[in-house]
Amino acid sequence: MAKILITLLGTGQKSKGDSNNNQYVLTNYRIDKKLYENRSFVSSAIVEHYNIEKVYTIGTKESMWDNLCTFYNTDDEYSYKILDLKDNKKLTEEVLEELSRAIDTKLEKSGSKCFIVEQSENDDEIWILFEKILGILDEVEDGDELYFDITHLFRSISVFSMIMAEFAQITRDITISGMFYGLLKSNEPSIVIDLTLFFEFLAWTRAIKSLKDYGNATELLKLLEKSNQSKDVVNSFKGFAYSLSISDMGELQNSIAILKGKMDNFIFNSSPIIRLVSKDLMAFVNRFGKFKENELAKFQFELAKWYNENSNHAMAYITLAEATVTAVCEVHNYDSSNKDDRKEAQKILFNYNTWNKGYSKELQKIGETYSRINNIRNNIAHKLTGSSRRSKSSPQNSVENLSNYISILEATLKQ
Repeated sequence: MAKILITLLGTGQKSKGDSNNNQYVLTNYRIDKKLYENRSFVSSAIVEHYNIEKVYTIGTKESMWDNLCTFYNTDDEYSYKILDLKDNKKLTEEVLEELSRAIDTKLEKSGSKCFIVEQSENDDEIWILFEKILGILDEVEDGDELYFDITHLFRSISVFSMIMAEFAQITRDITISGMFYGLLKSNEPSIVIDLTLFFEFLAWTRAIKSLKDYGNATELLKLLEKSNQSKDVVNSFKGFAYSLSISDMGELQNSIAILKGKMDNFIFNSSPIIRLVSKDLMAFVNRFGKFKENELAKFQFELAKWYNENSNHAMAYITLAEATVTAVCEVHNYDSSNKDDRKEAQKILFNYNTWNKGYSKELQKIGETYSRINNIRNNIAHKLTGSSRRSKSSPQNSVENLSNYISILEATLKQ
């Protein structure tokens, strides 16, 4: 594992009395109450403060590579060469390898690198930049800690760096430990702002989406556990999260009832992000918390609809099959938690599909539909293939017909 700083190198401003030389203004930077004085590059303060082991410097051909050479004590001949190539827009990454070695010498570590990117002013150039930064991220190993300095360079590249950092964090085992912006001030120390809250907010956003779209509450639970919330808040959500993740419908109904009674802990929470989460959580609780304990079938049908709406069709079929059996149990006063009673209810459903027994057309339709969805459910639950498949319905037909199947089978509540 290594601590790596990715820093953006800008073009600076013209030096007073020297139209051929660009520079950053010397300033004092403050990080966590510690002062770093007379720094041309905010990256130097970040490197020192966080004990950075490698520096990846990203700039355009016009960036202040020559100034960086001066800072890292390369010889004058090399600095002049860099300046000349920069002025003629002929600078290459191969030429910058000597600068990378100078950075290694300063850090007393190995692995620092310099990269040249284009300014990216249109879609084609943005895709080129995307591939370039992907290549840079390939230099990072899983388990490394990444720090970003986005103070300089063109703002579009700064914004893009933030997006790519988030991409890396999602797709790789990489930790974003800091996203820094040096806020230049006059007559007082400049502040180095840590923007990692940006990534925390995105993590909460992904977790909420995961709950809403896929019925996955585990990511939200992990964030709650890390957020220094009270045990009362975390525990009230934990039962719900585990019940939903394992689709234990009886326990899920109980945990939603418990969570409903604890919603004030979320709605009036001191944390703005928890209050934001509470809106989506409340919508879920309101939808499923309205059913009484003896209305398990209604709850299960509603859950099947929710899974279908969020394209979790496998769980929708499994839940729909169980909801239909539960509904028949409730109509015939069977114990829906008893395995033998559920088997009897299932026999009744299969009998509805026996056309010569004089059942009404509605019951026959219910029986036929239950037989179809139960076969699809068996294919899904038991991973049946080839000749062992119970249903010949294609995945497309199963998905397209699911809403209609729910409507037909929900009629069992009225029998």
